[in-house]
Amino acid sequence: MKCLSFQPKNNDCDFERIARFQKDMNIRTATLCAERAEIITRSFQETEGEPIVIRRAKAFADILKEMTIYIQKDSLIIGNQACRNFAAPVFPEYSYDWVIEEMDEFAHRSGDSFQVDEATKQRLRALEGYWIGKTHKDEVLKNLPLINREAEKQSVLHRGGISMSGDGHIIPNHDFVLKYGFGGMRDIAKEKLTHDDLTEEQRDFYQASILAMEGALTYIKRFSELALQEAKHCTDEKRAKELEALGEMFATFMEGGARSFHEAVEAVYMTHLLMMIESNGHSFSFGRFDQYVWPYYQADIESGKLSKEKALEIITHFFIMTNSLNKIRPWDHTQYSGGYPLYSNLMVSGLKPNGEDGTNDISYLCLEAMNLSMLPEPNLSVRFHEHTPHSLMKDAAKLIRKGFGMPSIFCDEVCIPAMQSLGLDLAVARDYASMGCVETAIPGRWGHRATGMTYVNFGKILELVMNNGMDPESGVQLVKLNGEPGRDIHYESYEEIWQAWEKLLAFYTGLAVDCDLVCDRSLKYHDADAFASCTVNSSLARGKTLKNGGAEYDYVSSSSIGMSVVGDSLAAIKKLVFEDKKLTLQQIRDAMDHNFEGLEGAKIRKLCKQAPKFGNDDDYVDEIVADVYESYLKLLPSFKTDRYGKGPIGCTYTMSTSNITSYVPNGFEVGATPDGRLATKPLNEGASPCLGADKEGPTAVINSISKLPNKRMAGGQLLNMRFSPNALDGEENLEKFTRFMEAGRNKNIFHNQFNIVDSETLKKAKAHPEEYPDLMVRVAGYCALFSTLMPEAQDAIIARTELSW
Repeated sequence: MKCLSFQPKNNDCDFERIARFQKDMNIRTATLCAERAEIITRSFQETEGEPIVIRRAKAFADILKEMTIYIQKDSLIIGNQACRNFAAPVFPEYSYDWVIEEMDEFAHRSGDSFQVDEATKQRLRALEGYWIGKTHKDEVLKNLPLINREAEKQSVLHRGGISMSGDGHIIPNHDFVLKYGFGGMRDIAKEKLTHDDLTEEQRDFYQASILAMEGALTYIKRFSELALQEAKHCTDEKRAKELEALGEMFATFMEGGARSFHEAVEAVYMTHLLMMIESNGHSFSFGRFDQYVWPYYQADIESGKLSKEKALEIITHFFIMTNSLNKIRPWDHTQYSGGYPLYSNLMVSGLKPNGEDGTNDISYLCLEAMNLSMLPEPNLSVRFHEHTPHSLMKDAAKLIRKGFGMPSIFCDEVCIPAMQSLGLDLAVARDYASMGCVETAIPGRWGHRATGMTYVNFGKILELVMNNGMDPESGVQLVKLNGEPGRDIHYESYEEIWQAWEKLLAFYTGLAVDCDLVCDRSLKYHDADAFASCTVNSSLARGKTLKNGGAEYDYVSSSSIGMSVVGDSLAAIKKLVFEDKKLTLQQIRDAMDHNFEGLEGAKIRKLCKQAPKFGNDDDYVDEIVADVYESYLKLLPSFKTDRYGKGPIGCTYTMSTSNITSYVPNGFEVGATPDGRLATKPLNEGASPCLGADKEGPTAVINSISKLPNKRMAGGQLLNMRFSPNALDGEENLEKFTRFMEAGRNKNIFHNQFNIVDSETLKKAKAHPEEYPDLMVRVAGYCALFSTLMPEAQDAIIARTELSW
């Protein structure tokens, strides 16, 4: 066993079994499962004409009653999403055309490949006819304005998952779920249904909630029977007793509240699993795990029913089991989210709502569990503040030093004010958690999706600024900046270029919000998720799904990509053209048109590359990058979500730089840029500097990031840094790194995450993936096995600056 600081005192944790379980999960193969698609198709055929929320609840119950179930060998945590480990179920109600069109290509993808046997292909193809014209994607395309389609041709906007899958992005109120259980939630819906003053929408919702909760309880009882049956035939005495105990637990599990620590952890996993069976959204997250399971842990420890060692084993099994789940996406969306990510964030430590430190035994055990599991899910995060124990940060640093990208860290002194910028009370803001990558939300009180709406390619908008609003690739021109058609530009000053930037940014932001509204209105029907909605405050009280306004709060953000590229490019133009007058704007654009080729192009690119770059603590460019953020932030107050005026507090937009791997495919669509970046190369990731631009070390990066409006980034601000393993070698360097993380508190750093791997190792792993099957990296706001990423995403990680002291 490789411990961080935890030293076991007894044999309650079977470390050999954990190692075996982890290995089995790590060598999994991604496949497709046709069961869910077949069951929901049959169910929908039988319920034609009924309210959609009831149809979906009936289908959900049918799926849970009929799907294959199994108990993972060795696991103390039970529940499966599909017929096999790491098989992705298919959700035809959201979109289906791409499943059929790409079926024979799934196994040949350069990243996120899926093996699909011929029998499964035939079963899925047999369902195609029913879903033609009936899916969420069909509805979106029917209502998407023509001008939005033109903006997509320009590669400025990308609809992403919200146009073809479920919404996901929920942190349940786990305290509520653990207190009442699925049976208690069903009973609340039954009581509500007795009221005489209900609207038709409310009646439908409560009936659907009852169906969904009863379906969940049926699913649980099936596992009770299976566990007891397997116990009778199990030749391993220890395992037979475990299966018998699980069978007895599951006989009445979740009919009421959780009765033990083991039940509490199982209930958290089961709730997560059921939401993923109900909808194929992602970023279903666990919130502040150490806070809501603490009472169950404390009670069992004090009563002598539980030891720390057994608690560690249960948590580790829970962590490993989250990696049995999977999701398949069409290839164009897979490029935006490579590495089979589910973005299931789990957060520990941080301030409690009353201002006290929330660090407890579970906080440390979660770090140790991740050390033992070393798998991409859950996406582990640590909150810290002035009074966070240094020992916790040291354990986090030890885990980061292992080199697999976990945990990421969030600074309360920055994140809490960011949440307050939305108008939240201090006590509410203190309870934030990360949802998905780095999106921030209040657990159990937020609607779907803090961020991840329509993708906006800032790099492409800059390219349009340099071409009078015309996209050189497609020839589409929606805005004529000089009032005339064609690509001619006439900028007499930097201020005129800035005005052009602001004009186009406002125009395309408006189109992105229009796209969001089209997708949201379709999801109100196609993603009517009674089960998931019941887990979030106010939905049961109001009798509404989250998409219809059931949540207590509602704030969203589009995904903005390329702020550092834009800032570096504007700095180069300002410096080289309007101040030093070394180049004309036409010279830069001509060189860009030819991708800086030829002797003249190379000379111009050298000058562009020498211009100030974000990430080096240079006020000249750092202030311009901050201006880019401000230009977007000032637009947001005028935009409202579809839930505005329908119940939730807020219903407005915030800003986020959580853009997953989209900075790579968005870069495919952008020609050469004035900062010297070559055509089709990645844009910058999150708030991080452009690839290779940061030359002055980690402190300079932090100082540049500190100048951004981080305390207003309520949707999440992402910083990714890569350190040489030597930088963390030994106790002295480990302590230095720990202090470096803690210093973010005084440097206005919202979030930070780290890869501790050298370039040579990454290059070898790309060339010989079979020799590095366990190499996990921090991709964006999530981790993935390096071998599962498409080559372009691997190259982008290799190109990140390798920092040292």
